[in-house]
Amino acid sequence: MATRRLTDAFLLLRNNSIQTRQLLAEQVSSHTTSSPLHSRSIAAELDELADDRMALVSGISLDPEAAIGMTKRSPPKWVDGVDEIQYDVGRIKQKMKELASLHDQHLNRPTLDDSSEQEHAIEITTQEITQLFHRCQRAVQALPSRARRACSEQEERLLRNVVASLAQALQELSTGFRRAQSGYLKRMKNREERSQHFFDTSVPLMDDGDDNTLYDRGFTDDQLVLVEQNTLMVEEREREIRQIVQSISDLNEIFRDLGAMIVE
Repeated sequence: MATRRLTDAFLLLRNNSIQTRQLLAEQVSSHTTSSPLHSRSIAAELDELADDRMALVSGISLDPEAAIGMTKRSPPKWVDGVDEIQYDVGRIKQKMKELASLHDQHLNRPTLDDSSEQEHAIEITTQEITQLFHRCQRAVQALPSRARRACSEQEERLLRNVVASLAQALQELSTGFRRAQSGYLKRMKNREERSQHFFDTSVPLMDDGDDNTLYDRGFTDDQLVLVEQNTLMVEEREREIRQIVQSISDLNEIFRDLGAMIVE
């Protein structure tokens, strides 16, 4: 991701700076033994040469005491935004693992087991993931507005690359989440179809008049309880399916917006 690349670049520059300082120190030492009168001027020239090399990255100078690269001014504000986005991306990945585990537990449970608490956890986790995707999308879109007013061409190019990289990573992550949701929906439907071989879950909803008719026909209390349970289960399945379909629809919109950002 973008932060890793920036960090690697910083570490490379820092290591090169340290090596350059050591090399320059050796050269200064050798010049000092041969010509002590010119040691200061030579050292100054070599320092300028090192600074020129480090100037390939705008705004960086050398700290003579620590011998590492230090910025003359604070980093761009959008760097903090990148860190925040990557933090949320990490949360999305963790939440997706938790959701996958909840899906497996939910589908592997006994058919008659009460799973209302588990279904609620699935719903909450799905909503959290969707909200994180929306927040990351808005944050990526807002990165250019956090750039310096008078930033260099190099910084503008770097920011464009960072935005495109983050957008592509989010797009790939959203694709994985959509596939997971679609797969879970398919598995859930298959499970319900298999259950119908043993339990009749296709009893239509009835009004009070139908209930009275059942009583008149001699339906037992146990049969009526079973009808009510089946009705509630069907309603719960329909609500869960609507929630999954809605999350997939939301991700489709995010996917399109991120794709437009990559093209730009």
